[in-house]
Amino acid sequence: MLNKLATLAACLSLAVAIPFASTELEKRQMPNYPDNGTLVNPPNVTQFTRPNPKYTTDQLNQVKLALTAVERLALIKSFGNTDDFFKFDLTPDGSHSNAANGLGGQGYLAHVGNYPVLLGTGLSVAIGYLNPCGLDSIHLHNRATEMVTLVNGVSLKTGFVLEDGFDLPVYTEIGLYQGTIRPMGSLHWEFNDHCVPAVFVASLSHEDPGVSRTAQNFFINPQEIVEANLAYPSWLDKVNTTDYRALLPAAFAQGAKACYQRCGLTYDTNQAGGISK
Repeated sequence: MLNKLATLAACLSLAVAIPFASTELEKRQMPNYPDNGTLVNPPNVTQFTRPNPKYTTDQLNQVKLALTAVERLALIKSFGNTDDFFKFDLTPDGSHSNAANGLGGQGYLAHVGNYPVLLGTGLSVAIGYLNPCGLDSIHLHNRATEMVTLVNGVSLKTGFVLEDGFDLPVYTEIGLYQGTIRPMGSLHWEFNDHCVPAVFVASLSHEDPGVSRTAQNFFINPQEIVEANLAYPSWLDKVNTTDYRALLPAAFAQGAKACYQRCGLTYDTNQAGGISK
């Protein structure tokens, strides 16, 4: 079962995009999904829920130039109410979906760019809200090791592949309040193989962890390089790989079709166009 799941996850992850442009940094996907419009069961709004504060370029530059932690924290404190600037809301009502957004769910990341109090701490944190049968497609973190903990739902099926020399997949299934590790640079995924939503917390060992979606960043390369890497498969005959990349699903994709059939849910074959920064 896990071998089939891994193959499926790899295929589903061959994902997300817009046409290649060499003159500017790529946006991960076109922002067609609303920030809080894809969740089957969004988190409750409480008396503490509020939008995260925005920072000006000047404020961020001042924080970066502060020589000591004391100077930096005093500066952030001077921006306004500490109850705003020293906490971060990881919900659709508090934050824009800056980590992932697709038909499989949404992700929110507190990192040094949107929560500058993290500067120098060596950590960041994300929350992933997976819809029933949702898949956090195959990706890696460029600068961070990650620990994923399930805080709501039944279980998550997970896997990672580390590197050449240790390229056998490592599979785990974590239950509620259980965690699993994703070594820095490893290709990994999480799949909610249940008919109810799931929520996981991801702790990351860098304030700017980075993310690289495997399929999306593979298919952004020149067509002849993509085809050569795949040994010129017949299924790519007469296929423009840039156009193919544009059809791939958003980072939080719909997962295994078998799960959708079992849960009586509709699998949408047109998942392209979500946003995942």
